[in-house]
Amino acid sequence: MAFFDKLGETLSNKSKEVAQKAKDFTEINSLNGQISSQEELIKNTYLQIGKAYFDSHKGDASDPFHQQINVILGAEQKISELRESIRLIKGIAICEKCGAEVPAGSAFCASCGAKIESAVSQPSQQTANICSNCGAVLAEGAQFCVSCGHKVGE
Repeated sequence: MAFFDKLGETLSNKSKEVAQKAKDFTEINSLNGQISSQEELIKNTYLQIGKAYFDSHKGDASDPFHQQINVILGAEQKISELRESIRLIKGIAICEKCGAEVPAGSAFCASCGAKIESAVSQPSQQTANICSNCGAVLAEGAQFCVSCGHKVGE
């Protein structure tokens, strides 16, 4: 009988150890989650400070971070150009009054009703690959639009 008593006691102790380790593991994970949240808060606050500094010093050529500011300004300009290329490919213009996206070639904005000036001022080279009827992107040298069948150039 002593053997079974000893075995029962050993199993009981081991199960208590396992339960304690599971509890410790859960508590450690919870604490690590709280640490991650605080680190994310710090990171976001650093970003806010950096953005505020950038906004208040982007015109100051004597600023010690002038080189980094110029990198950001250049990247912002490149992003703007890339977004314009995407809009061109999609056949989308931007309403200057409300900022809504409208099909290229539209005379008026569907969101605010403002006249779209860019529709008449777009160079023909840019609109050459956009269907004037439906705004779909045309393949190079296409004679007809594959979306609506409209003859290119009419």
